[in-house]
Amino acid sequence: MKETNESVSDLQIPVEMRANIIYYFHIGAGEWMGIFRFAITSWSSFWSDRIGLKNHILALGMLIVIKLFGVGRISSRIEGFPERGEAGVATNIVRITKFGMTLYLLKEQYILHPNGRDVWVRSNERFGPIPFLFNNQKEHPAEILDSGMRSVYYIPLLGAEWTARYTVRDDRNHIESHMTCTWGEAQEIIQWTV
Repeated sequence: MKETNESVSDLQIPVEMRANIIYYFHIGAGEWMGIFRFAITSWSSFWSDRIGLKNHILALGMLIVIKLFGVGRISSRIEGFPERGEAGVATNIVRITKFGMTLYLLKEQYILHPNGRDVWVRSNERFGPIPFLFNNQKEHPAEILDSGMRSVYYIPLLGAEWTARYTVRDDRNHIESHMTCTWGEAQEIIQWTV
């Protein structure tokens, strides 16, 4: 279920005060590095969920790598294009690696809404190090809240519906996220580098 924010007409919010503009163009723009954790929180829900054999294998593969070798390394590079679209567009390339091997690659485009809150996300994702295997395209909504200091993404991932909540620390150089579905959770802790 979507979270609520103040109801204000799109035209009443100056561009420089729109939460989604602040989040992607002022806080998020640049390169980020950090750690990634993944866990299965309910094995009964995991095995009973109809996510398909491929998604079961991919989730187990991610879990095994993290359990055996420790947290993954995550990098993210966000670029803002305020002149594109109705209210601006941002792009992001996210890579999760372990020992230099790509576990997950995500290329996203964020299409900002002029209401200052809503975002439509278009993505191409890849699981594993082999470029032509386990690729997927998807689209989903997101909301930017609290003057750009918090975001919520509603993500189809591994055959399940995930909710990802991101919180920007007061210094604006660190972001933490917590992602959950009925059977799993993931966490990112990243800091701005450039």
